[in-house]
Amino acid sequence: MSAKSSAESESWFTLFSIYEPLIAGWIARSGVEENVISDITQEVLQVVFVELPKFEHNGRSGAFRNWLKWISINRCRRYWDSKKRQVKLSQQAAGEDSGVDILDQLEDPKSPLSLQWSREHDQYVLKRMLELTRSEFDATSFAAFSRNVLQGESPQSIATELGISVGQVYKIKHRILQRLREVADGLVDVVSIDPDWFR
Repeated sequence: MSAKSSAESESWFTLFSIYEPLIAGWIARSGVEENVISDITQEVLQVVFVELPKFEHNGRSGAFRNWLKWISINRCRRYWDSKKRQVKLSQQAAGEDSGVDILDQLEDPKSPLSLQWSREHDQYVLKRMLELTRSEFDATSFAAFSRNVLQGESPQSIATELGISVGQVYKIKHRILQRLREVADGLVDVVSIDPDWFR
C-alpha cells in the first residue's frame, strides 16, 4: 500500500469513526424502524465514500454538514417511500412528529430542527476529534481546554481553579486546536469545523 493510499485509508477511517454514530442517531430520530437504522447508516456512509472525491466545498461554513444532511434525508425518504409513508396512528394521535414530518423540517435550513442538526453536528464532531486525541494531553490541559471551548468558561476562572496562568489557558487552547487541525488534515475542507473553535 502506498503512502498516499495509506493516508487516504486513515482519513476515511477517521471520517467513518466520527460520523457513523452521529448519522445513526439522526436516522433513529426520523422514525425509521430500529432494525434498519444500521442499514440506512451504512447506505449514507457508502454514498459519502463514493461521492466524496467529487464533493466541492463552496467555502461556506457548514457545506459538508449540509451535504451530509441531504444524503441522510434522501436515504430516509427512500425508506419512507418504501413504507408508502404510512405513519403510525399512535404518533399522530399523540401529536408527535412522524418521520416524514421530521425530514420536511430538516430540509428547511432555517427550521429549529435543522438548526439543531447544525449545532449538534459541530459539537459532536469537535468532541469526537477530542476523544481521538485525548491521550496526547495531560489532565490539566484537557480540563482547561474542555472548560474553555466546550463549556464556555472564562480563562480567568479556569486559571484560578486549576492553578495555572491565564496565558497558559490560551496556550493550551492554541496547542490543542493546532492538534485538532492536524487530526482533521484532509477532512478540514470536508468536515464543517466552526471557525470560532480556531480563534
